[in-house]
Amino acid sequence: MSRLSHRLAVFTGWLAPALMVAGCSATPHRTAIAPVELLASTPNIEWCGTLALPSEWQDGTPVGGLSDLGWDEDESMLFLVSDRGWLHRARLTFSGSGELRDYEPLDTYPLRGEDGAILAHASSDAEALTLENADDGLRGNTQLVIGFEGAPASDARWQRFYPSGLASEPPHRPAALADVNANGGLEALTDTPDYGLIGGIEEPPEGWPAKMTRLFTLDGSREWRYPLAANANSALTALETLDDDLLALERAYTPPASLVIRLRRASLADDGSVEITELARLSNGDGWSLDNFEGLARIGHHRYLMVSDDNFSLMQRTLLTCFAINEPDTATP
Repeated sequence: MSRLSHRLAVFTGWLAPALMVAGCSATPHRTAIAPVELLASTPNIEWCGTLALPSEWQDGTPVGGLSDLGWDEDESMLFLVSDRGWLHRARLTFSGSGELRDYEPLDTYPLRGEDGAILAHASSDAEALTLENADDGLRGNTQLVIGFEGAPASDARWQRFYPSGLASEPPHRPAALADVNANGGLEALTDTPDYGLIGGIEEPPEGWPAKMTRLFTLDGSREWRYPLAANANSALTALETLDDDLLALERAYTPPASLVIRLRRASLADDGSVEITELARLSNGDGWSLDNFEGLARIGHHRYLMVSDDNFSLMQRTLLTCFAINEPDTATP
């Protein structure tokens, strides 16, 4: 859990006893993150449904703390990781028009090291996920690449896993993670056709400008300077591919109540700079019913899912939201 997520959990947590309601459904239900008129106010984004997931399934399996997700096209399967070291697998149902309708849980595994031992709590803070070989037409060939944020900072790392949650190789700690802050490390991962695996650091590393953070290839060959949005406490929480560019998810939480979620197109330049085009700015101050969105997954051409981390707080929700990007190259900066 990042420091920003912790502040959000602390603020909402103290209100929970007064607002807690009796009973809790163990099934997903359809909801919305804004009224219809507000949903229509984002010309670059077309919304295709939101599900609120329960805090646990009927068998007691926990659902909260979801930090990122990935879509296996070959298996039609969704993978989700939590910041407590759980790997969930699920299937989704869409309507004929492409609207997200239902979520069917399949199974849940604890993340385990190469020796088969469950990762220790202090080393299980999984915050980033991307899939390799998930759309190559070969079933059973998928590998999961998981990024761990690091608390302490020396534990920030990435590692490959089988779809069962068992590590398939030792962990890696590239030089790009050497100067990250505790709980401010590897938060975003994606697999790109041009550069391979790219990671993103949640907040500025030590000694960097306040509104600049690092993107880097996991093999250490390339690095970029990513400009965060101007909001106080802006943080990069997820990356996905968008044509030849990246889709970035940012969250800014300013106590006691302001929550802003941004979807931004990021174009990587050869000189290490990043050109940003804003696709959508969502704020609870404008009427959006948001939560702590931290994860992205591409599920088709210009179609994505994003998921929120409820921090296991009674006052927060685990939301799974579907959206499509309309002609991102015509977006207004």
